[in-house]
Amino acid sequence: MNDRAKEVIAWLRQRRVQPDDLLLGAAIGLGMTARAAAQGGADFLLALNAGRLRVMGAPSIAAMLPLRNANSFTEEFASHEILGRVSIPLLFGVAACDPRLNLAGLVRRYKDAGYAGVANFPTAIHLDGRFRAAVETQGLGFSREIELLQAAKAEGLVTLGYAKTREEVGRVLEAGVDMLCLNFGWNAGGAMGVAGAMSVDEAADRARRIFQSVRHQAPDTLCFVEGGPIVSPDDMWRVCGEARADGYIGGSTLDRLPLEMSVMRTTSAFKATAVLRAAREVANREHIRLGTLAGLRGQSLTAQSLNERIASVASTDLPVLIRGEPGVGKTTVARAVHVASRRGGSFKVIDGRTPQEELERVLFGSPEGGGGLLNLPDTTVTLETIDSVPPAVQSRIVEWIDRGVLERYDKTPERPRRARLVATLVLGGESALRDDLRVRLEPGALLVPPLRERPEDVPLIARALLAGLSRESQMATPEIDPSGHRFLMAHSWPGNVRELRTVLAKAATSSRDGRLDADVLAPFLAEASPASDPPEPADERAWILDALRRNRFRRAETAAFLRISRKTLYNKMRRHNLLD
Repeated sequence: MNDRAKEVIAWLRQRRVQPDDLLLGAAIGLGMTARAAAQGGADFLLALNAGRLRVMGAPSIAAMLPLRNANSFTEEFASHEILGRVSIPLLFGVAACDPRLNLAGLVRRYKDAGYAGVANFPTAIHLDGRFRAAVETQGLGFSREIELLQAAKAEGLVTLGYAKTREEVGRVLEAGVDMLCLNFGWNAGGAMGVAGAMSVDEAADRARRIFQSVRHQAPDTLCFVEGGPIVSPDDMWRVCGEARADGYIGGSTLDRLPLEMSVMRTTSAFKATAVLRAAREVANREHIRLGTLAGLRGQSLTAQSLNERIASVASTDLPVLIRGEPGVGKTTVARAVHVASRRGGSFKVIDGRTPQEELERVLFGSPEGGGGLLNLPDTTVTLETIDSVPPAVQSRIVEWIDRGVLERYDKTPERPRRARLVATLVLGGESALRDDLRVRLEPGALLVPPLRERPEDVPLIARALLAGLSRESQMATPEIDPSGHRFLMAHSWPGNVRELRTVLAKAATSSRDGRLDADVLAPFLAEASPASDPPEPADERAWILDALRRNRFRRAETAAFLRISRKTLYNKMRRHNLLD
């Protein structure tokens, strides 16, 4: 490997902020897709004829047909739309089967043009049966691709070798490739997917066994997986985690499948506008009202379910009980209930640890002067840490709730809406509540999920928090770069939104150029105060496996998440056969 190839490989290794992080390669065929992939955090790009054919409406498998001169076809779009327009390495997918090609001269030309390396694609590994045998016999198959990789290696280019079988893997390793891509066949899923017989579990097991051999034979080779049943991020993490892969290469999963779903849904939405306009406008307004509160930002199903539950509870006058871990944003959810209920009164927050005499006066008023927040119409009164409220005050709250139930049967017209009580409670504090109070609060209960259960929401929440911090400080809003997003999503956030806000606030004041990357964010995580340990279930193996999956199989992050040492985690994994 010459200095240029060493520099690219070293750069890719540095992109792994944590040892268990994954590299991501994007196999694309369009300049717009290339730039979007780079902005999304891709570590390198592959210009393939299959990528171009996909954006033209053909399936990836069309790359194997004699439709165009594959190399000229790829060079035409890659040189005009991608080369020099992205800051990450770009590899060229070379079709080596043409016996008239001077492979050494060809790779030299790509090197001079500025490509970081080459890959053997289109590749004979997608052929089988008699046709594959005939192609190999004539010297037009995989052997020709090995010659290509060897020629590229001699020119000092980075080499990426595609292989399916153990024999093919062995041959690309003998060629000295820098990166190995274990391909499971054409991607399933979508309108043009190719159905395969291999499951995600089978792919993970196959990759694990092959990569064990690769690590022994060529420990410096970067190992990637691609294709077949891997059609979602969860599939990727499952296969890569169990196989201990260095990364994943996505083609259809990064352009065709997202494009198909996005265009289909958007088109359907436009088509149905006339029928659904009124309902959608109401839903959108409600979503915006709730979404303006930073703690409720999110695209996960969990966040959407919480917003729907808030809207449902807000449409009633029920008292509300909000449960959640410390720092998760329970008061923010209480404010969202107030906003969604369209109450004209004010939003008041009271600490349940307030001394009893003062607490009673604030809530219920005094016998002499009256008053009391719970007597103000249209007001939302949020009582934080209700488990700290003395039993005598809890009893008065029960009486106040029951009186409101009776008032709903009062036929007096135009009676103003009475105050609404919203109580917050840290998980595990239910035992401090009187049974009669807990029973009355339960119908309006809300559970706020911790950040570790919805990592995909972290970027949206972070941007909203930064915008709020910028308004407070009257400074420009910092930007989080791709490495920063990956870093934030990898952390388990034991202190939840409160911890995230603290880290962002400190990092924002330390950034000189207004950009928050992993290096800027990292020093402030250790300073954040952790919350209580996550509960350990009776099934320890399920507990460990669930934590590994939540933390993308990163052992350091998993150990921190479980509040155990890495050595303890390793011993537990070995005891439960989770290492292989």
